Amino acid sequence: MVISMSESIVKHNRILRIAFLSLFALLTVAFSGEMTAQAAQNSSGVNTWSALQDEINSAKSGDTIMLGADVTATESDVALSIPDGMVLTLDLNGHTIERNLTSSKGADGAAIRVQSGAALTVKDSLNGEGKITGGYASHGGGICNVGTLILEGGCITGNFAKYAGGGVANYGVFIVKSGTVTANTTGEEGGGIYNASHGYLIVPKSAVYGNHAPTSADIGNDGSMKTIGGDTVDFVSLNTALDIIGVMPVLALLIVLFFAVRLDNYLNKRQKRVMYIITVLVLTLVIQNYLDTFLYHHGNLAILRTINSIYGYSVRPAILAMFLYIISPDRSYKLVWAAVGVNAAVYMTALFSPLTFFYSSGRFISGPLKNCCVIVSAVLLIYCVYMTVKVFRPKQKKETWIPVFVLLLISLSVVLDYTVEYDELPISFLTIAVAISCMMYYIWLHLQFVREHERALQAEHRIQIMMTQIQPHFLFNTLTAIRALCVKEPEAAAHTIGLFSAYLRQNLDSLNQTEVIPLSKEIEHTRIYTDIETIRFPNIRVEYDLRDEECFVPALTIQPLVENAIRHGVRSRKEGIVKVSAYREGNDHIIVIEDNGIGFQALPAKSDDETHIGIHNVRERLKEMCNGTMTIDSKPNDGTKVVLRIPVSEEMNR
Repeated sequence: MVISMSESIVKHNRILRIAFLSLFALLTVAFSGEMTAQAAQNSSGVNTWSALQDEINSAKSGDTIMLGADVTATESDVALSIPDGMVLTLDLNGHTIERNLTSSKGADGAAIRVQSGAALTVKDSLNGEGKITGGYASHGGGICNVGTLILEGGCITGNFAKYAGGGVANYGVFIVKSGTVTANTTGEEGGGIYNASHGYLIVPKSAVYGNHAPTSADIGNDGSMKTIGGDTVDFVSLNTALDIIGVMPVLALLIVLFFAVRLDNYLNKRQKRVMYIITVLVLTLVIQNYLDTFLYHHGNLAILRTINSIYGYSVRPAILAMFLYIISPDRSYKLVWAAVGVNAAVYMTALFSPLTFFYSSGRFISGPLKNCCVIVSAVLLIYCVYMTVKVFRPKQKKETWIPVFVLLLISLSVVLDYTVEYDELPISFLTIAVAISCMMYYIWLHLQFVREHERALQAEHRIQIMMTQIQPHFLFNTLTAIRALCVKEPEAAAHTIGLFSAYLRQNLDSLNQTEVIPLSKEIEHTRIYTDIETIRFPNIRVEYDLRDEECFVPALTIQPLVENAIRHGVRSRKEGIVKVSAYREGNDHIIVIEDNGIGFQALPAKSDDETHIGIHNVRERLKEMCNGTMTIDSKPNDGTKVVLRIPVSEEMNR
């Protein structure tokens, strides 16, 4: 009975074991079938280029696409595109993605393009025999990455780039964990990998080898790169530091301009206010340029770059318009500001239209009206130069090179901005030229203001000279003498009145005389004065020995010296003689005023009396206007001799 029960239990256990094993086998077969079907789904149909792109487009983020065969592109195919927002793994599975190009197709020549916001992981689950090859693009022949790229296996080989990144051009994040990049070629730099200025690259030193390029055969780096087994190089930080250093000279120039305006006594408050506005506008233009470079290096912020560029294009003509208020502040310039406003409105269309410019994948693309700012600025610049010459009419031709140089400088900067890669510069050549032009234009205007101030001072100086010559005592004494003659000798009185009026008229005429005058005219004025004095003082005789009258002198040069000789020298003599001589000696005109008066001791270094002030004025004007000299030789009781020496060459170049 016991045995029978035991056998029954064993038989029952065998049945349960068989049932369990059968169920397990069925589940295993079903699961294996599902996995096989799934594997077949991943690899089914992926044997053509278009089918692979369709598979990518229909995949969900996180999916893995496994190649089941080699995939070869035709001439009409474009790069495989990993769209924005997609996170995808591509398993080469020992197969080849063959782009099959022999010449560059620009951006479409890459085998794979990873768009901004996308992430692609490339691996090879079968012995590392999978590869991506045959691409030929302007940048990134094998893969052009703007998003995130992770290489975990496979080989990127046999690709070409016209400019940079034969194997991979990285503008985003590129991490190499496994796999290789080898035997790729480019025309400029980074035969294997090119890491752009805002790219981030992590790569084992041994993973990139055997590539070809004129410079940086394996890796060309302008961004941040960490080499496993090598050095870490952060070119973004380095470029930022270099950009700041590059901006410093322009900032220093603007600071100097600000304080120069602040300390300039020749500018009124309104002119200073305009210069302050110009300086601030140029400063904001420099900041705008630097910000544009910063945004370029630190990601694809298209809307910020668009707004920033609109401001830059709008403010340049406004700076030139503000300069017109320095040249001629009383005008309204309505047409000028209308042009500035239209220019700004044109560039604001970039917010919703590619009419002027737009950004695509972080790159600046010009529109048909991109040059509107250049045209408006050129017209305003020419108008500024025209108004400057019209208002100031400079007599010094050597100063006219300043506005001409400004025009050439800005024209050259426009050419350089079109021919030099702007992305590598912290600020554009045009911005630098505008800053320099502001300083040079300010210097030009300052020279004009100084010259106007000098003219005003010269006019005031001439008035002072005249007043020193027409002394109250001379007027009083002459009028007294005329009154006495009216009673005794009416005809002599009339003659003296004529002389006196001529004397006053010629003194007044000297106020408007800014250049040298002929010696004969100055002698004529001197004769009138001496004729009046000899009427009052019959004991005085004035002699003239003029053998050289082909000479030019400043107005009121000889007459004050003769007056000094009469008043302080010969008037007290019983027979006083003043002699005026003029002759040529070598390359100099010599004019001598000598008398037999009482003489005097050596003149003190500084003196405020009228005689010394008059002599000082004559000496200064003679030196300034004729490059002439004046020497005085006098001894007590032995007379005085004054010698004027004027170089012939200076007189001829008056």
